[in-house]
Amino acid sequence: MHRTDVTFEQWLDESFGRAVTGENYPQFVPTESWPDPVDDRLVVDYLTRLFEQPEQALRYFSDRQIAAGLWELGPGDSHCVYNPQIGIDERLRLVGSVATFFRDFFDSRCVPQLSQSKQIDTVPLNGICYMWWEVIVWGWVKDDPDAERIVAADLDVMEAVLRLPNPACKEAALHGLGHLVGHRDRAAEIIAAFIARSTDLDPELLAYARAAHGGCIQ
Repeated sequence: MHRTDVTFEQWLDESFGRAVTGENYPQFVPTESWPDPVDDRLVVDYLTRLFEQPEQALRYFSDRQIAAGLWELGPGDSHCVYNPQIGIDERLRLVGSVATFFRDFFDSRCVPQLSQSKQIDTVPLNGICYMWWEVIVWGWVKDDPDAERIVAADLDVMEAVLRLPNPACKEAALHGLGHLVGHRDRAAEIIAAFIARSTDLDPELLAYARAAHGGCIQ
């Protein structure tokens, strides 16, 4: 039974307000019972609102709570984008709002370092930023007639995120694009353009970009 009487504030508290365990990759402490899931139409609206105004929405939660909640979006609420009963314009707005989330939240809140570096410990927000496009994979449902439009919108987001100043955001976009190389020609084109215009890249990030261009991303 999907609930339709949940407010935005209640959904935020359920999604991010729980006790967490773990430091670098925090998870919520398991509970014996949890409310029924929220109706997909509400989730599309609420996720869009969250991504478009993240600092306002998340102001009462710690970085570890935020990271834990975002990790759970993949197996949880992010699947609302697959619901064909929801208008494609609303779903595309949700996908596009991720660019705003990266610009207005991750770009300022993530430590400007690379998560795939073996010399640096991952911090909570950086971990989910880096893994964003593995946790939230949109547009791969074969029976969704709008899947290609959703993938195209997701590629637009990755292209926009590559232009943000924080190397953690650039790395996240390259990670996502690297997984699409071999499936979408545009992914490799976006990475190639990024390498061509980035004349002063950190050598480690440049090496990662070249690996992503070749599809050598794990």
